[in-house]
Amino acid sequence: MPFIGEDQVRLIKARVDLVQLMGEYTTLRKSGANFTGCCVFHQERTPSMYVYADQQTYHCFGCGAHGDAITLVREKERLEFTEVVEFLAKRAGVTVTYQDSGRGGEERQARGARDEQLAAVEFATQFYERVLWESPDAQGARDYLAKRAMSEALCRRFRLGWSQGSGRLVDEARRQGITAKTLLAVDLAVERNGRSVDRFFERVMFPICDRFGHPIAFSGRLLPEAERRAKEEGRGVGKYINNTDTPLYHKGGIVFNLHRARTVCRDKGRLIVMEGPTDVMAADDAGFSECVAVLGTALTPEHARQLGNLIGTTGKLIVLLDGDSAGQTNALKAVRTCLATGVPMRVAILPDELDPAELLAEDKDREHGRRVMEEVLASGRADVDHLLRTLAPRPYELDNRAQVTVTDQLLEALRPMPDPELRALHLRDVGEWLGIERSRLERRLASVAAKPPARTTSATDDVAAGPEVPLLSPDQELCLHVLVRCADLRGHAGDDLGLEPSHFPAPWSELAGHLLHDHAADIHVLVASELLQRQPVLQRAAFAWANTDLAARQPAVGDPCTSLAEAIQKLKRTRLTDELRRLTFAVAEAEKARDFQRAGDLSREKRDVSQALKDIAGQSGI
Repeated sequence: MPFIGEDQVRLIKARVDLVQLMGEYTTLRKSGANFTGCCVFHQERTPSMYVYADQQTYHCFGCGAHGDAITLVREKERLEFTEVVEFLAKRAGVTVTYQDSGRGGEERQARGARDEQLAAVEFATQFYERVLWESPDAQGARDYLAKRAMSEALCRRFRLGWSQGSGRLVDEARRQGITAKTLLAVDLAVERNGRSVDRFFERVMFPICDRFGHPIAFSGRLLPEAERRAKEEGRGVGKYINNTDTPLYHKGGIVFNLHRARTVCRDKGRLIVMEGPTDVMAADDAGFSECVAVLGTALTPEHARQLGNLIGTTGKLIVLLDGDSAGQTNALKAVRTCLATGVPMRVAILPDELDPAELLAEDKDREHGRRVMEEVLASGRADVDHLLRTLAPRPYELDNRAQVTVTDQLLEALRPMPDPELRALHLRDVGEWLGIERSRLERRLASVAAKPPARTTSATDDVAAGPEVPLLSPDQELCLHVLVRCADLRGHAGDDLGLEPSHFPAPWSELAGHLLHDHAADIHVLVASELLQRQPVLQRAAFAWANTDLAARQPAVGDPCTSLAEAIQKLKRTRLTDELRRLTFAVAEAEKARDFQRAGDLSREKRDVSQALKDIAGQSGI
């Protein structure tokens, strides 16, 4: 079995700057000799994670996450150990060598199924590249790319290729020791008449890479002449064909060119979403390196959250789809998706039904094309503004029936918004645009919300229901009851008292996070949320809390603010006590193993936790 030597692992860890690496996931601030920031493994609003620069380790005092650069990438990206080491080695400029292993097929077989699949897609990428630039059969593809103003250098940068079909890829893979089973697993081959044949036939191949730049799938483009012949013959063929979902590739979560754009977009303060790979390539060639594309699907919630995390709170997410009707329909879908996921975005519209590639790559004056593109991006409209101007460009011309239809479409887009205060502001804008009183809009929005069940029980009865949902402690239950009943205390609980979702077991932690972030969410908003829709136990408990006065509790709560503060202090003390117990055990184990460096690191963490416990005791007067 091949393995990576410990000396190589130490070298790679020494070469990687954990502070810089962690800074790609969260914002860090200097705190003495170390750095602090919000934890990347659990939801929180006040920083509880420390990065120890001299030790190149991190620790979260909120959820207990602890590790080094390898642990961070492994857990965040869900990669195997060897994949993490190879990624960090590439980042650090270190060449990884495997010990005690042969070469070729034996090593590939020993690396596991995922490594075999990645190797197969990489092999196919190289094979298609070689065919595109060396085979006479690919002349038509080379002519097409040249006609689209895609230079060889640009195409090589994006690793374009040409699929001949006729079993050429399968045959060459077999000679290289890649099995048909592996090709079938990654959708590079299909079974026909009992034999494996190439999945793609006579198409320009665009590799789709993961966020680290590894090819994991393809999008194949039919040449215009072949597309025309197919239509004349009555054959239904798609201009683009993408791989189906595989163990490596999930189209609902993969974004084309993200591995390049993810670093550029932070510097430029924006991320531009386009429709297809040729658009992204043309934009990259013109200097717009912060562009990505969703392939073969509309923008999904997973896409939106992923892109929203990249741009953070200060960047702009701009959707720039084709100016034709299909592109504008997709833009409306993207707006609804981003509103539902809480990701702000803007919509930019290209003139004269052009697509970005036509504007940038085919414009004889390249500088003019870049200037027009910047003007288009700068004139992008905010999400709800785009909805209003698209669904009701001339609202004064709408009759009553059309006005109701448009109103319902707009309310349907606003209803899932996670921020009730922002939704209220958007309702005001909708009312002003359509000439409808805001109170009428609010009534119509609430009229279709989920109705409460006919019977509600006490909060404690409902909390105990459900075999898969853990019981809450009295302090946890009290905190959630207060947060549901007293929306004005939610900001105080999170910002001033330090309450975090991690103080509660899952799935209660999700409910706590919802309440701490949505300060104005009433019971109807909570019920309509995805969380309570899939967790009936939480839904019943939320209704019970909403309909049970705090004074009716046993014992009664007279001052919610004081009771909440006392309960939070107890939760924090309990969690720190558990953490202290864990660290005490870990120190003893490290000393027993004579790992004195780790024992020292753990002892320092133990001292920090002990001090935090003392601070809490001082605050509560204990």
